[in-house]
Amino acid sequence: MILASIFLLTGCEPGKVANNTTALDEQVETEINQKNLFKVQPPPKISWSLERDNLIKRFRLQNDRTVMFYMYVFIEGDRRPIGYYQVNKVSSVNSQLTNTEQIVNPGGTAHYAYTTLPSPAEDGSYGTNGDGVFGFTPNDIYIEHNMKYIASTVPLSFPDKPFLLTSISVKDEQALKVLMEKINIK
Repeated sequence: MILASIFLLTGCEPGKVANNTTALDEQVETEINQKNLFKVQPPPKISWSLERDNLIKRFRLQNDRTVMFYMYVFIEGDRRPIGYYQVNKVSSVNSQLTNTEQIVNPGGTAHYAYTTLPSPAEDGSYGTNGDGVFGFTPNDIYIEHNMKYIASTVPLSFPDKPFLLTSISVKDEQALKVLMEKINIK
């Protein structure tokens, strides 16, 4: 399979590349070396993973509706935040509710012929949405930006005190609640 790929990509004749096995030889040597290292320096057996502990704590914290984060927004290259928001969770604009790839068989029947293609997002579009993050304030205001940020569950102190980037009037908050109820977001 590898040799056939080389022929197709380089346009070489089979007889002229037949002895070119360096990549395969290196792969064998790498495997021999890894087996030896695994034998003489096996990975440690641990009874508890602090990494998993941190991931579990983070998941629980970020999915607790009672927790608010202070999201400090920065301009790249400046150590001072330009302001902050209080949000329920910081999320990537590239997150999707469905799988981002589809497994397809492009015409062959062999199992090795399967490949993946990008799936459309829930709105039917393809591609990413940039590198932005977003969140909702306690008043359900949608905030999205692509500047650098820090998120914390407590207010942070900075040499230059940042200002709150948003506020909302009671009238606007009531109109927003009506809008959110129409689109069933709670």
